Parts: sequence; structure tokens; C-alpha cells
Amino acid sequence: MRWPLFVIALIIGFILWDRFENDGTYTAEVERSFRDASLDMPGGGGWKPPTITVNRDAFKP
Repeated sequence: MRWPLFVIALIIGFILWDRFENDGTYTAEVERSFRDASLDMPGGGGWKPPTITVNRDAFKP
């Protein structure tokens, strides 16, 4: 149980250090790379709300 808490503490410490000492330089770069990677994915033109379609032929006797 100590290792996960240690890893979480390291991540939180890194984020706080980056925000206060580096003006968010590293986390901004990570966010940018995630954004660029999501645009490369299929349908990456942006988030679209899910749609529900009904196949009306399935209800015919």
C-alpha cells in the first residue's frame, strides 16, 4: 500500500512544483501533446455528442 501512495505523492509533488516554480511549463507541454495525439485519432476533429439511432426495419413483423 505504500508504493501507490508514494507514486501518487511524487506525481502531486511534480505538478505542484511545475505550477509554482515553472509556471506550468511541463504540464502545458503534456496537455499539448495529448491534444495533438487526439487530433491524430480517427474522428479527431473534436468531441461530438453520442447519437442514438433506431433501426426501424427491426420492428417490422
